[in-house]
Amino acid sequence: MNANASRRNGKPASCEPCRLNKTKCDHTYPKCDRCRQRGIEDRCFYHPAPLTKPRNEHPDEPQTEAQSGESRPLKRKRLSTQKLSGSGRDGAFSPTTPVEEKLADAVAADTYSPGYLGPGSYALLLPQDDGTEAPPRRESSAASESPEYEMTHQYFLNKAMRRELATSILSAFRHYAAIQELILWYNASNEAGVIPAQLQIDAINAIGPWVEKHNLRRSPPKPQLVDQILENTSKPLCVTHITNPRDLHKACSGDNLRLEMVGFLLATAGRSLAFGLSPDTFSGPGNRGMRARFVDELLSASTKCLTIAPLIATVNDITVWMYYENYLFTNMVCGYTGPPSWRRINHLATQIYALGMHKESASIDIPIWLTETRRRIFCSSYNQDKSISTFLGRPIRISKRHTDIKLPLDLRDDELTGDPTELKAAIQRLDANGWNTKGQHLRASWIRLRHMASRLREEILDFSLSTIDAKVERDLLDISARIRTSWDSIPSHMRYWKTCWDESYPSSVCLMLVVIHLTHWYNEFMVQKLLDYTPLTSNAAMLRVSVDILSNVLALGAIHDRTYDAHRDLLNCILLFGIPSASVLATALRQQQQTSQPFPPGISRAEIVRMLSVLISHLDASAHLENSGARAGEANYNLCRKASRIFTRVIDQVLDPKQSEVTATNSDGLDLGIEGEMGLDLFGVPGLDGFEGMEFAGLVGGNAVEGNGTSADWGVLGQWTL
Repeated sequence: MNANASRRNGKPASCEPCRLNKTKCDHTYPKCDRCRQRGIEDRCFYHPAPLTKPRNEHPDEPQTEAQSGESRPLKRKRLSTQKLSGSGRDGAFSPTTPVEEKLADAVAADTYSPGYLGPGSYALLLPQDDGTEAPPRRESSAASESPEYEMTHQYFLNKAMRRELATSILSAFRHYAAIQELILWYNASNEAGVIPAQLQIDAINAIGPWVEKHNLRRSPPKPQLVDQILENTSKPLCVTHITNPRDLHKACSGDNLRLEMVGFLLATAGRSLAFGLSPDTFSGPGNRGMRARFVDELLSASTKCLTIAPLIATVNDITVWMYYENYLFTNMVCGYTGPPSWRRINHLATQIYALGMHKESASIDIPIWLTETRRRIFCSSYNQDKSISTFLGRPIRISKRHTDIKLPLDLRDDELTGDPTELKAAIQRLDANGWNTKGQHLRASWIRLRHMASRLREEILDFSLSTIDAKVERDLLDISARIRTSWDSIPSHMRYWKTCWDESYPSSVCLMLVVIHLTHWYNEFMVQKLLDYTPLTSNAAMLRVSVDILSNVLALGAIHDRTYDAHRDLLNCILLFGIPSASVLATALRQQQQTSQPFPPGISRAEIVRMLSVLISHLDASAHLENSGARAGEANYNLCRKASRIFTRVIDQVLDPKQSEVTATNSDGLDLGIEGEMGLDLFGVPGLDGFEGMEFAGLVGGNAVEGNGTSADWGVLGQWTL
């Protein structure tokens, strides 16, 4: 039933909250559905004359809610220049600067809306407006009651600064053709994308006419256009009412372009460029410097969006997408140990919690496509959090103890963004655990598999700083058993097999199968590292998982598919999985040489030497490959150089001990034939800095090893893993 009241122009009247928020009302009487979704139906009513000022014959008597009609709140009253003047350099007020100038950029109260309020929040303690005792319904985003009310302080970046930053951001669209090509290529070839491809494609295509309309390819953005983008961004964006995902771009792209969408798209384009795709504008030997500058410009522009958008707008789904893509892009450019990467994952977790994306919504009004997209972005963010926390040996930011998000369904992107009837039919075809039954390798499949491994990783990280007593050992062995059970529960087509490269599978699929295998079984590596059974040469479980991990990492070096540049993927796997496993094997070689104790059955000394030699060659070659991310001046250059030198010294000493001792003594001034007495625990020391010029007489375990003094801890519980 619609409201029976109509405006003078014949259109149905809007309820007061929708009218004040300038949002579309569905005119349902007596309470509109929009207010029900926001949990403010107690304030939802239809005013017969909303613009009529209420009469108050007795100013001293307060008005009731019915009398006032929830009229538009007054803005904060400005003090006149006669009463107050501007401030001088020393903080004192100066008569030269008018107050209107200093207070004209006050922060809108809606920017400071609390967002998601969960169990235990102050909202549960407040009495309800209607006098009921029922707790308020959980909100995914709580808007302010008075969106036009202004706070009593100003933005820390004033209008001029925001305009300047926005101008530099929009200037990146002079390369719109290249940005569009990069995004289209990314969504056509990337197996690990998180946001459904068609949403990105629709958004970047909708920007094309807008770029031509404002002539951004040939001229800088005009001030009026910059103000329009800032105004678009400052408006609240509610995605939950968009039932058709193909309509999403209409709310945040084209003429309604928002900075969150700009930052999201520019980060995706930058990642695509860093992965190896070079549009014609930046291809060719003579344009290598131009390509590197464009990567830097895209990262800078995307990061500027991170600065402005949260400052003037409330968090929404596009905000989280932007933070996620920017984190991945920052990681590629600044490296795994770069402070910007750690800060970005912190900001990403903050935005996820603020939106309430870590909790399953009980609302039936949220469309399926949005629910599934939220599950995808949360699970992927959770996975990234576990990786960088493991790599740096720092506490996690997103814990499964405080989340109840389900795994995303194993659906194709086109099913998720297609016809709702076909989507429901596709969901019905899934098996009881949410996997597709056609043996397909989908984007959602990789997210599901990584999340399963990451949940086990969190349990292992809980023991990383514990004393390994009998109880902890039992718990670790239980995790080890569940690692195997979890792997057996995975559909057979998602478990890596070595001959997949010779079958009719794309190289990108085979690559992801290897990455999933490494991610899952690295958990077992971490468990065995914590158990630390000595001597290492007799630790069959530790040696076998190390051989398995390193051999599968090196398998990526055999990819010869010219349509896909795997150099960066190979280097990532080397840094994250190859170096820790290789360090264990190098240690075992040293111990075996000194003690003459044979390896367990199935472990070959010659095979270990060959694998370490191939690993060294890949580390050396990375300095000369354009898309490796480890050339001189790039983030991972020092890590690769140090690792190469260290493994080379270990191999030299194993194959020719006397000559290696002389060489090491001459080059470093240290006698590598004398066992060091420094027991290093590198849990809080990322990188290889502690190993330069040092003895490697037992690189696993912090305890003394029989016959060779104390040891240096290389494994460091996944120090390298991301």
